[in-house]
Amino acid sequence: MLQRCAVDAGHAAPRFAFPKSGVDIYMCPTCGCVMADLEFAHAQYEAPSYYTMAFKTKAEIEGEWGFRWRHILRALRRFTATPKLLDVGAGNGYFVYLARSEFDVPADGLEISAAEVDYARATFGVELLRGNLEDVQGHYEVITSFNVIEHVQRPTVLLDQMSERLQRGGFLLLTTPNPACIHRRVRGLDKWNMVCPPHHINLFTRAGLEEMLTRRGFEILEYATLSTYINAVRKIDTQSLLLRRAAFQALKAADLGADHFFICRLS
Repeated sequence: MLQRCAVDAGHAAPRFAFPKSGVDIYMCPTCGCVMADLEFAHAQYEAPSYYTMAFKTKAEIEGEWGFRWRHILRALRRFTATPKLLDVGAGNGYFVYLARSEFDVPADGLEISAAEVDYARATFGVELLRGNLEDVQGHYEVITSFNVIEHVQRPTVLLDQMSERLQRGGFLLLTTPNPACIHRRVRGLDKWNMVCPPHHINLFTRAGLEEMLTRRGFEILEYATLSTYINAVRKIDTQSLLLRRAAFQALKAADLGADHFFICRLS
């Protein structure tokens, strides 16, 4: 039984919501954080079937992530051009590859999965750092972390470690699933596919994320939502991604996108 909210132990005690895949799901009455009562399970990230390694060609990977990563890198360029960057939870390495090859950003990627490190090397020729953030030495001008924080038991510790490795005045770019997205509103929380233990442990409202970030000295410069996959649209889209861009902008305007997207600066 969960006793404390993952956002802040001072919040009201989490309340049981429903079971999912044999795991009890709780919600924080104070901030709305959705929490699974389970421990981190590393083995899933080493499986060849894991979604970031399920694609066999660069073209497939580009179709899945290219639109997303270029949007984020263009957003970053509005604040800084060629920063020393660390991508925490670099996955298959494609973001790091695009940052280096198309945007001239000297990017490092950090990944806990040995299988992901091997995949990035074999597919893109990108050598990721393997290990935990607490082992990383030095400081960066930009830290990125895309759909990682929902996988950890102690998100506040992860944010503390990020701030410790970020230069003062440096930028943090963060994405994570959005419980206010259109899919959750239509399906209901219990059927929302982002509630998927043991894969996701904590899912955060915008208010909960803002509380965690500001308490750690981050100034929130921009907030938006992202919906970059949009599988139904992709099947009938034009080569210029016209339909995907239109759906992306419509969901973004209504704050109904699948993911939160924060751009922050460390005070």
